[in-house]
Amino acid sequence: MTACDHVLTGPEARDERERIRELLLSGRPDLSRRLQTGPSGALLIPLPAGGGIEIGRMRRRGRARWVVVARRGGRTRVREPATLAAVAEAALAALAGHDHAPAPQPIGSRAAC
Repeated sequence: MTACDHVLTGPEARDERERIRELLLSGRPDLSRRLQTGPSGALLIPLPAGGGIEIGRMRRRGRARWVVVARRGGRTRVREPATLAAVAEAALAALAGHDHAPAPQPIGSRAAC
């Protein structure tokens, strides 16, 4: 299962994706060289040891929702945060378990969505 079984479409989804990108980069400016947009429109953060964290929209419970998909300890975890800021925080938290980069700034200290 990937985060983008439901491809990003429409200006609203693209605007939301760009807002998530801004939130990620405000918490971890060092991601500017790593953060990618996949063919489906999902945001991808490749990990140094291989694999990555995927942030995209998935049809769940009858509608497309933002999800964060990350592998940890041989398991794949799908998180479904309620807000764009929470999506970015979930991705940064998943990334913290794989990197040895500076700790992200709390998103609550930045502009709200």
